[in-house]
Amino acid sequence: NFKLLLENIPLGRTVEIFVDREGYRYRLTSKAEYVDKKKICVTLIAARGKVFKFNSEDSISVVYRDSDNMWKWEECRAGMAKLDNSLIHFFEIKDKGKSFNRRNAYRVDLDTETMFGFYMDAKTGLKVSEMPYPDVDDPEFAAYKTPVPEFVQGFIKDVSETGINICLNIKLKTDDAVFFIIPSKFGQLKAKAQVVRKSDITTKGSKYSYSYGCVFLQTDKRLIKYIYDIQREALKRQKEMYYMEKELRKSHQIKTGEIPKPEKEEISEND
Repeated sequence: NFKLLLENIPLGRTVEIFVDREGYRYRLTSKAEYVDKKKICVTLIAARGKVFKFNSEDSISVVYRDSDNMWKWEECRAGMAKLDNSLIHFFEIKDKGKSFNRRNAYRVDLDTETMFGFYMDAKTGLKVSEMPYPDVDDPEFAAYKTPVPEFVQGFIKDVSETGINICLNIKLKTDDAVFFIIPSKFGQLKAKAQVVRKSDITTKGSKYSYSYGCVFLQTDKRLIKYIYDIQREALKRQKEMYYMEKELRKSHQIKTGEIPKPEKEEISEND
């Protein structure tokens, strides 16, 4: 196990903060400004000039990643304080945290089509997943017209707890974001995600031209249950195939008069 003590997170590096609130999971990012054994202070988290307010009912996790591994501290307490006369957010941890190999994060294939929407942010030139609007004191506020989102058809290839692979026919840049619905047996799961990787699809006859690896900005909390259910179904099918092949082998051996070899290992019924 590759333990990382909170105080060993390098200053200036990006940390992720996941907030579970009223049935949704939000992903925020900031930079480490100060760390010790029980606390991490990060650059003040704000959007459109508004500081993010953490509620006492929020369930908060802090995540730090390097190229291979990921560390997660759950049930943190959030607050605001001053560090060198600047306002910062801080998170106090309860335990030593958990570590994961990033490549082992469980991904499930969805292979389903859905519509993807986005707004154009005139100021940044980025596609965004939330309606951009000026602040009341912005000189452009009086002339503000409600923007209309654009929608395109696309394909969800696979999904994990923290990210999603999608295919589209429009070009997106890194940091562009989209909103969409993931169809599931629990109903339609709303999500927002931001592009972190992109590549061209060169497969002949492919319906889509571009593939994007995205991190979730916001998801329905039921998504995690949906992923685990798909995983469980896949393991069940794997077990059924194992026993079916075993029976076929046995009947073939009886027909041909072969002596069955002793089996080393069986999949446990309780797996």
